[in-house]
Formats: sequence, C-alpha cells, structure tokens
Amino acid sequence: MEILENEPALHYVTAPVHAIFSVMRVLHTADFHAGRLLKGFDRTPEIHDALVEIAGLARTERADAVLVSGDLFDTGNPSADAEAAVFDFFLRLRDAGIPGVVIAGNHDSAARLDSVAGLLGWVGIQVVAQPSGDPLAMVREVATKSGERLRVGALPYLSERRLVKAVDVLGGDLGAQRQKYRENMGFFLRELGRGFEPGAVNMLMAHTTMDGAVPSGSERTFQLDLTNAYTVSGLQLPPGAQYVALGHIHKPQTVSDAPLACYPGSVIQLDFGEAGEKKQINLIEVEAGRPARVEGIPLASGRDLRTVYVDLDNVERRLGEVKASGFTGLLKVVVRAPAGTALPGLKDRVLNITPNALSVELDAQQEDLAVPELRREGLTLMELFERYWQEKRGELPDDVRAAFQTAESQAREGAQ
Repeated sequence: MEILENEPALHYVTAPVHAIFSVMRVLHTADFHAGRLLKGFDRTPEIHDALVEIAGLARTERADAVLVSGDLFDTGNPSADAEAAVFDFFLRLRDAGIPGVVIAGNHDSAARLDSVAGLLGWVGIQVVAQPSGDPLAMVREVATKSGERLRVGALPYLSERRLVKAVDVLGGDLGAQRQKYRENMGFFLRELGRGFEPGAVNMLMAHTTMDGAVPSGSERTFQLDLTNAYTVSGLQLPPGAQYVALGHIHKPQTVSDAPLACYPGSVIQLDFGEAGEKKQINLIEVEAGRPARVEGIPLASGRDLRTVYVDLDNVERRLGEVKASGFTGLLKVVVRAPAGTALPGLKDRVLNITPNALSVELDAQQEDLAVPELRREGLTLMELFERYWQEKRGELPDDVRAAFQTAESQAREGAQ
C-alpha cells in the first residue's frame, strides 16, 4: 500500500499553527477498531489503509511523537488480520523513527495489550494497558527528535464496574453512582498531574467520556447510553496538562479549552451512524510552558457510508438514482412499507441494483409504533439480550442463554 505523502488541501483548524522547527509536533489519533465487522462485512482493509495514511502523515508532518488514545481493536480477541494492520502501523512509525504512547480502550483486552508491551517497546511504542497501584508509574517520558522532553500521563479505560461497586451499578441513585465515578476518576487525574514537570511538554491521555462530548449517531445505542451515564468534568483535568488526548467518542471535537482537550474521532466511518462524518487526526504544536495549538488534518481513507430510505413502490427508481450518482461506498437501504407487509425477494431486488448494499431493512420506527411486542419498555435483561442476539445472529443457543443467566445471577449475588 502506497503511503500518502501529499498534504491534504483542506484543514480544520481550531487555532493557527505556525511552522516553527523548535516546536514539538505531536500527532494524536484514536479508535482504530481494527477487526470491525459491519453487517458481516470486514472493515479491516479500510482501517489498514487509514493507518498507512496516518503513518505517512506522521512522517510528512515531522511528528516528534504519536499518541493513540485507545480502542486499537474492535474486540478483545482480534483476528490475525486486525493485529497485522495495527502492528504494521507501529512498524511504519519505527521505520520513520517516531516514538509513541498507547493506552487501552474499552474494546481492547488490557491483558492482551500488556502481553505485547515489551515487544512494542522495542519499536519505540510505550503501552499503558492497565492502571497501576502507583499512578505515577503511568506517567511516561518520550525522547523526541526535537530534544524537547514529552511527559505523558496515560490513563487507560477504567470501566464503571471497576470504579463503582457492583451494588451501586445494579441499583441505587444514578446521581450518586456518577458522583462516585467522578471522584475515583478525579483521583487518578490528580495523581497523573503530579507527574508533570516544569521544562517539559506535559500531556494527558484518557479513554473516557467528557461532559459535553457529542457522540456520533452510532448504531451501538445501548453501549453509548451506558457510557454516557458516567462522565468526567473538564474541571477535573489537571491544570498542568498542555493538551489532553482523548479517545472513546468517534466524532472529532474539542471539549475543553483550558486545558485544551480533544477527541480526534475514529479513523474511518465505522457504522452507518457515522455516515457523512469527515474523519481526521489531530496535529498538536506545543512548547514547554506555553499553550498548545491543534490542527485537524482530514483523512482520505475508508469507504463512505450512506443510509437510503425508499418507499416500497419506487425501490427500483430510487436505487437507480443512487447508482447513477456514482456512489461507490457502502449502503444501508431502509424500505418504508405498511406494518406486517410480506416482502419476499426484497433483498434480491435491492442487491440487483446496488450490490454495495450491506443491509436491507424495514422502517424500524414504523414497526415499533405498529407492533407493540417490538417495544423495549419493561423487558428484563435476559429478554433484551435475547432480542439483541436475534437481531444480530438469529436464534439464541441454549448454552449461550444459560451462560448469560449464570453471569447475571452471579453479578446480583455479588452485589448483595
């Protein structure tokens, strides 16, 4: 795969960036999700292309270091191709002489990343996968080409269950749960701030949800609802941090100005909830003791996603228009039809016109309104899990049902 070396023509700049050779330049990225399957379609080749592009930008933009704020992989047990894509990225950084710091996200297996931390250290990548009993051990110093010292307080993802007792998660007042989560996160953030030093460039990394962060319209609504219940306030960020490199939210954005805290977002449009989003990496220019400046550099890799709504009586005409437009990305086709309508052969009709359609669905909103049994109110955890499994994979196997019931029972017993 050829590395993209031409600077993109369009930049999204939150503050002007001046080309000064003595200034440290740090590239910030996150949320690769290598191994992601979308409706059964493997996105890993596109993610690999994006990582090749990012490695090329790290070289052409003369980055002194790269920060990766978690979710390297989409699952805790990634495929060989997913691992190859991520490790190839780190090897490209090694070949360019660019060191990096990586933290684990909620989709990563912290133990798995820990197991390769020593090997990645040989190519200049420092990994902080799990919290340490001594938070100062999570502050890493990076030797850069510019000669400037870079201190990074690296906080990997900490789940609510690790910071809030199970009894609080399974019941009780939501406000109290959120406050306890904030207090415990605040402890780690304060301790990491103690590791900052005068005369060095000081940055913080975290994989978490900040107050005010705007998520992508992800299809993983259930997961986003859970994570958004537990957030960190910008007031809790250590004041000595010149830049806070965030991961977890897939929409690029700045969530704090003092200190400057940003999400670069995911590296490609990962699901149809992210359709139309422009993806980017962040380039930070900073000197010790001075405010950082950040520039968003757009990424060109990854296929565009689009959801197309069509009425049942004009499927061919509407999809013909989409095909004629030259759209080469991936489609989700939602067909509006009266509730209860039998639609044999509909998927074949769609694929004959637009073979790039990954999904053909009925209008879910109309179905929810018309068919009471599709509503979620009042359902048990077991019923919600069974419905989720049926939507994704079909009939729930008896052994999976039993395993879920055992896990739910053990969680409730542990909370008593």
